[in-house]
Amino acid sequence: MKSKILSLAVIVMLFLSSCQNNNQKKEQVSKKDNISEIQKAEVKASIYDKAGIIKVKDPMASLVGYRKSGEDFFDISLDDVGKYSGHVCAGIASGFLFTKQALEMLYPNGEIPVRGQIRVAAQDGGDQLDVASYITGARGFYGRGEVNCNDIIIDKLLQGEKGTFTLLFKRKDNGKMVKAIFNRMKFFEPKMMKVMMPLKEKVENRTATDEEKKLFAEKIQIIVEKAITNMPEGVIIIHGCTKYVFPSK
Repeated sequence: MKSKILSLAVIVMLFLSSCQNNNQKKEQVSKKDNISEIQKAEVKASIYDKAGIIKVKDPMASLVGYRKSGEDFFDISLDDVGKYSGHVCAGIASGFLFTKQALEMLYPNGEIPVRGQIRVAAQDGGDQLDVASYITGARGFYGRGEVNCNDIIIDKLLQGEKGTFTLLFKRKDNGKMVKAIFNRMKFFEPKMMKVMMPLKEKVENRTATDEEKKLFAEKIQIIVEKAITNMPEGVIIIHGCTKYVFPSK
């Protein structure tokens, strides 16, 4: 009898030990997965950091006491824009990059762009205009009264060559203007589009499998990384502009 009880006890102990080992293995796998996800997030964040920052001044911040006078400055990153838009894709990344370059030309020698002082004209709406609006503070029919209301203009006549997107930035204090052109045709390679378009269609039609959704997201971020770290020559063109006339408010 004692022998049977002893044997049963041994079996129970072995079973419990096996369960504990399995749980430990599962926990280790789970930790590895979590570490992997954290590493992916850190890599992504470091890539976004390479896009740099855009420093802007917003007088409203000190006017309402959000910031002290003389401290009404903001450093805007690509990640900040991602939080505003809810995503970072090629449109958001390129919009950030050419807005940054355009403002550097509009405000040279370290001068800081001022929100409410900039008007923006675009050939149509979309991610890139959203980015420019967020960074410059320019708004359409709504805004902060006379500060930035109607500072965004949609003008179909700005449409350039096929596959290009055009934005104009104008300072209200001195009238200086720059034109920013993004050429999709030079950025999106045919081979890249051949893979992306079917995936995009499936995702938008909600027919994509989980694996296809994952692949689509990964491809998007590869494109974003290319825009940030290896933008092909001639994709973004920024130059001064004097001929365009913004309509009066």
